[in-house]
Formats: sequence, C-alpha cells, structure tokens
Amino acid sequence: MGKWIGTAVVCLGCAIVGAARVSGTAAPPAPAAAVATLDALAISAGAGAVKVDGDLSDAVWAQAPTVSEFRQRDPHEGAPATHATSVQVVFDSTALYVAVRATEPDPRTLVGLLTRRDDVSPSDWLSVLVDSFHDRRTAFEFGVNVAGVKYDRYWYNDTNSDDSWDAVWDVATRRTADGWDAEYRIPFSQLRFRAGRADALGFATMRTIAHLQETSTWPLLAHSASGFVSSFGELRGVQRSGPQKRLELMPFVVADVQTSPIASGDPLRSSPDPGAAMGLDMKYQVAPGLTLTGTVNPDFGQVEADPAVVNLSGFETFFSERRPFFVEGSGNLSFNNLFYSRRIGRSPQGSPDVPDEGFETQPANTTILGAAKLTGKVGKFAIGGLYAVTSSEYARVADSATSPIARTPVEPVTNYSVGRVSREFANNSRLSVMMTSTRRSLSPELSFLPKSAFVGDVDGDWRFGRGRYSLQGYWTGSTVHGSAEAIDRLQTSTVHSLQRPDARTLTYDPLRTSLQGHSGEISLGKISGTKTLFNVNTGYRSPGFDINDLGFSSRSDQIWQNAWFQVRSDVPKGRVKRKNINFNQWAGWNFDGDWVDRGGNINSHWTFSNNWSIGSGFNVNGTTFDDRRTRGGPGAFVPGNVNGWAYVNTNDHKIVALNHETDWYNNQHGSYNWYVSNGVTLRPATAWSTRISLDVSHNVADSQWVANEDDAGGQTHYVFGHLDQRTVNITLRVDYTVRPTLTVQIYGQPFVSAGAYSRFKELTNGRAPADADRYAPYVYADNPDFRVRSFRMTNVLRWEYRPGSTMFVVWQQGRSDDDVFGGLRFARDLGASFIAPADNTFLIKISRWLDF
Repeated sequence: MGKWIGTAVVCLGCAIVGAARVSGTAAPPAPAAAVATLDALAISAGAGAVKVDGDLSDAVWAQAPTVSEFRQRDPHEGAPATHATSVQVVFDSTALYVAVRATEPDPRTLVGLLTRRDDVSPSDWLSVLVDSFHDRRTAFEFGVNVAGVKYDRYWYNDTNSDDSWDAVWDVATRRTADGWDAEYRIPFSQLRFRAGRADALGFATMRTIAHLQETSTWPLLAHSASGFVSSFGELRGVQRSGPQKRLELMPFVVADVQTSPIASGDPLRSSPDPGAAMGLDMKYQVAPGLTLTGTVNPDFGQVEADPAVVNLSGFETFFSERRPFFVEGSGNLSFNNLFYSRRIGRSPQGSPDVPDEGFETQPANTTILGAAKLTGKVGKFAIGGLYAVTSSEYARVADSATSPIARTPVEPVTNYSVGRVSREFANNSRLSVMMTSTRRSLSPELSFLPKSAFVGDVDGDWRFGRGRYSLQGYWTGSTVHGSAEAIDRLQTSTVHSLQRPDARTLTYDPLRTSLQGHSGEISLGKISGTKTLFNVNTGYRSPGFDINDLGFSSRSDQIWQNAWFQVRSDVPKGRVKRKNINFNQWAGWNFDGDWVDRGGNINSHWTFSNNWSIGSGFNVNGTTFDDRRTRGGPGAFVPGNVNGWAYVNTNDHKIVALNHETDWYNNQHGSYNWYVSNGVTLRPATAWSTRISLDVSHNVADSQWVANEDDAGGQTHYVFGHLDQRTVNITLRVDYTVRPTLTVQIYGQPFVSAGAYSRFKELTNGRAPADADRYAPYVYADNPDFRVRSFRMTNVLRWEYRPGSTMFVVWQQGRSDDDVFGGLRFARDLGASFIAPADNTFLIKISRWLDF
C-alpha cells in the first residue's frame, strides 16, 4: 500500500510538471473572459493632494478614473448590486490611495458596530484587495466599517486567508447624505512586489450591506468560481519610484507582577514576584516579494489562556496557536500538521525527583530566545522558512525548607527549523517540498528525549478541467534519533504502541536508537461548481511514522479511505438563502488489517433569508477494533454506535442572537453521551458586545480504561470501569470599544468536570465476538474518581496610541483544584471554582513601531 501511494505521488509530481509545460511558465495568462481593469492616477508625493479624512472633495478625486460595475457575490450571484458603489485609485511614490463611495438611499439603515480591530462584526463594510505580486494566488485585504473599525488579512493559495496578518495603514470614513465614503492610504512598504517595475496589480473591491445581507464586488468574485484571488481585476499604471522603506522595528518593554499561593516554608517562591523584560520584533524586505520577520525574547503575555479540558483518552489534546508571531503568515509553512508551532516554547518535558516533604518550581513554558521567518516569493517559487531557538530550563528543588536549593534540567536547548518551497504554475497547480528538523543539546538527565528528528515531504496539487477539478497527493518521510531510552519511550507511546502483544506485523526493539516511517495520500476532488462537489482519497501512515517533535500526529499504523459528496444550492429561492446536503463514508485499518474505523454520515445545512441557520447530521459507525484500548496492551473490539447532532443559530445582526447545539451518542451496550451548548450574544449598543455560553455534557462509558496493574506473579491486568462523567463549562466574553484604537476585552471560563467509576472489570479476550465475553469482573483497590474545578480569566486593555504602536494592560487569573470525589453538584462546584487558590499576573506591555 505504502509503495503504491508513494509511486502515485511521484507520478502526480510528474503530471504537474507536465501540465506546467503545457500551460507555459510565463506570467499567469488572463482568464478566458476579459479582465476588468481600472487605471490609477499618479500624483506628486508630499504635496498634500490627498488628506485621508474620509472627505472625498479633494480635487484629485475629480480627476481619477472610476469604476462602478459592482455585481452581487451574495445572495444573487452575478446580479447587479442593489445600491451603487464606485472606486478610484491614485498613487504617489510611497502609497496607494483609494476612494470608495457607497450609496445608500436611506442612511438610517447603515450599521456600524464599534468593535476591536479585526472583529468582522455584522456591519456595513468596504474592503480593498490588492494582489501586489500579481500572481493570481496571493493578496492583501484592507477592510473598514461605517464606524471606522479596521480589519486586514492575507490571502494565499488563491482561496485561503490568514486573519492574523496585521499591517500599518490608514483609513477614514464619513457618513454622507446619500450613504458613506471611505478613504484609504496603503503604504507600498506593507505590500510585496515582483522584482522590476511592473505597472499592473491584481485588484478588487468588496462591499457588504448589512440590512440587505448583500455582498457585491468589483469585479465579480463568484462563490461558484474555482478560486478567489484568481478572479481579481487589474489596477493599471502603478509605478513605484524612489527608495522604498524595507525595515520595520518594533521594540517593546514588559513589566509584570505575579502573585500565587505559597506553601508554608517554601524557600523557592515569593509573592508578589515582580519582573521586567525587553524584546524586539522586526520585519525586513530582503528582496521584492521576500520578507524576513524576526523576534528576540518575544512576550505573549496578552494571549488568551487555553480552555480547560479533561482528557481521558490516550491521545494528546490539540490546542490552536494564539501567539501572534507564529499565527501570522503560518499559511506559508503549514501542510498536514507537519509544523505545529505550539512545540516551540512548549511546557518543559522533564520533571525533578522531589521528596514528600520537599519543594520544587519550574517554568510553565520554555523560553524562546529568538525566532525568524522568511516568507514570500522569488520568481515562480513561494518560499516559507522558520528557525527558532529555545533555552535550557531548570527546575529548582529543595528537599526541605532549610536544605540547599539545587537545579535540575527539565528542558534542553533546542533548535527548530522549518522550510517549504512551492513551484506555482499558471493554472494554479503547484508542486511543493517541505522539511522540518529538531535538534536538542541533551544532558544525561534528559536522555529520555530524542536527540534529533527530521521530516521531509513532497506534495502536489494539479488543477484540470478549467480549474474545477483537483488531483492532490503527498509523500512524507520521518526519522528520529536518540538514546535507546528515548526511542523505546517513543515506540511504547500511544502514537505507535509497537509493543502490543497481539500485534502481528509490528516490530518492537527496546535497544534501537532510531525510528523511521513514512506516510502518503492521494485524492481526487471537484472543487468548484454551483450544484455538486466531491472528494475521494486514500492514504496511510506506517507504524514508525512520527512527526511530533515539531508537528502533530495522534497515531501512526493507519490505512484509510474516505469519500464525500455534496449537493448544494447558493441561489436564493423563497425563504431559503442557501442549502447543502453532504454524504460521507470512511474506513480505516491498521497494518494488521484490523478495522479501526468505519462508518457513514449524512448531514445538511440551511441558511434562510432572515439570516437564521440550521443544520443536523446522523452517523452510523460499525464495530471496530481499538488497538490503543489498553495503552500498550492488547486491543479489543468496540461495539458499533449511532450518533447525531443538530444546531440552530438566529440572526446575528440583531441586538440579541442565540445559538443552540445538541450532540448525542449511543452504542446500545451501556455507553451513551449527550452534549448541549447554548449561547447568547448581546449588543445593547454599538460599542458593547457580550457573549455567554453554557456547555453541559453527560458521558457514560461502560468500558473506560483505568490502569494496567501488575499482580504479585507478574501478570498484567488491564483494568476498565463504568464511568459516569458530568461536565459544565461556562464561557463569558465582553468587548467594549471606546474607539477603534482603544478596546477592553474580558474573558472568563469557569469549568467543572467530575467522574465516578464503578463495576470494575479486566480485559480477558479483546477479540471475543460478543461484548460480554471480552471482560471479567475485577477487584480494583484504588479510587480513580475525579473532580476538576477551574476558573481562567484574561482581561486586556489594548490601545493603539499611534499606527502600529500599542500598549497592553493585562490581568490574568487562574484558579484550580481537584480531588478524588466523583460527584458533581452544579451550584456548589461552580461556586468553588471561583474561590480555589489563585495565580495572578498583572502586566503592562508597550511597543513602538518604527520604519526605515
């Protein structure tokens, strides 16, 4: 199977190169239809010809060419826009200036919610999109609403967007007697260009009318098209002259105070504990279209804390990246989770040996000494590269209140590297290669960690049938090196479970000092159309495949096949605005040939003319074999099950918006689960937004793994229990915007989860046909019951005191406790989460943007 898929991917690469030869390698040709164009007017720099204040009475706007042929993108694709919109562009040696006039016969219907930057609220919006590299794949978007709130985003691979991208630019809005106007200044330094002085840029403009729920664009950016950026028009006549600013620096200073409860006699901690730090962020335009971004001693104190979870599976929890340096531009470095940036700056992996009466403390996260990213384009190649270094970390240990303080290493100095290069072709096909590496400087105490890890990947996407169809594939290889202890730890992890006693094809060697593996997939899909879409794929991961030093993978030893077919309609009809129905089928095996996954699903989603939306789905899963059921012991059959879900969302343009979701699961063998989520969003004024959600779940697992217990004779008993778990999670968000550059955000999450075990049993024959024959009663002496209570809060005041320069004032609080009581009483335990011992961080961070 692996050999076949690897060969198929190589053939795919040859096909893509062949397609490129047919299409040619010159600049992307114009599509079959004539390209919409707008001529830009040159003006003198520094003459005050344009004052960015939203008043379009400047003389220059009476001279600039105009376009106004806007077409609806939504709801009636291709129809003329309901209200007129016009666009003009002028430029000098430093920037583009854009004027947009949006007509509205009844200005009272304009909606402009005052929110923080990048919050795309249900308002009236105008946005300008610039494909400055003119490759029909990448673009920069600059949006503003009636209230002057800005957002910006970066588009890549034609249809993907990165909302974390932030640029330094100016815009002003003004209400008029017949609508509203927006006036932009977009510095050339914030865009990326081809080498040379090409005078044509990709260009588009978009308008959203809130009360009509209408989006119109110039030119038409159709939902049914195979691409987004590739549908842009052209802005002609733009000539950049004179030296361009290439360097941006953002030095920052941070001062913080931390408070925490301290055990009596603890010589290692103090409260309050003040601190201060300095750092620097940098952007440098290495070449036209190629940017180096760097950070030294970065601080992420303003980043929201991860949500609380209780993970009873054998697999790692995936948390999304929230740190700005790693989020911005991540599209140039991401493919198939080969790069999981949360590995950089992770929690230390070691832990010290501490006597019962001793004390210890260690950092919550590894310090990032510095990191740099190189992203952009060189000719026909898209490039992404990252290098980061994290410091060694030590735990401080004291055997008693009066004993000497010792240091124990818990994390080594580590070097991380990521590189990705894509050759792009005229028909939006591409061929990419990617490599990642992790290198650690290990001390004897940390020899349980791998010394080095490397991953290499080749992947491709061949577009055909006028861009409607896509043939994709990849092949990835991995190798990890380290001590026998480190590789044995890797082999016996849940990712691999090579030591399983019932495995027939796996090879486990506790003395090996390296682990190799590979993975591949090939897929065929219809990616555009007004009525149907589909995708079919098959792939595999070999038992030794491992990317988790710098990527994320829950398990290896997999072969899979999936199919998806969608019937859709984006054409409004009656009260229905859009709808679709999806059919899914999946199957998976391990390399022994056991079914580890199989089932099917049907689901449907509807959006109505009143902006309500509903959806539901129903799954049927067959009996499967769980080869990770005992965390390294033998696997067992798992009964099939049925599960479903449904949701309803009300109109989010209203003062009060509601949403509800219900999930349920039942395997008819004593296990079931239900989950209910209810949320409400309140916007009592344009500057206020409050959202509160309540999530409640009840999970009953008849055969939940508890422990692997060895008896006096050396026999291992694989212990399971009947788990009854209840969880309550409340999330509160409050946003208050004083003005678009001054915002206050409040986030709070009380969380309670309790689980009680009963009816313990041990696995005796995991492959017995009947579920009742797989287990036998077992007397388990320990008490695995649990109750986890926590409260996490982040309060942030953000002030952009000048363009690109910000000040953050932050208060973060975390409270938590847990015990072995398995019952949950809502009022008691929710209240207890607020009075548990608290860790507080008070922080002020000031940064200043400088350009040279």
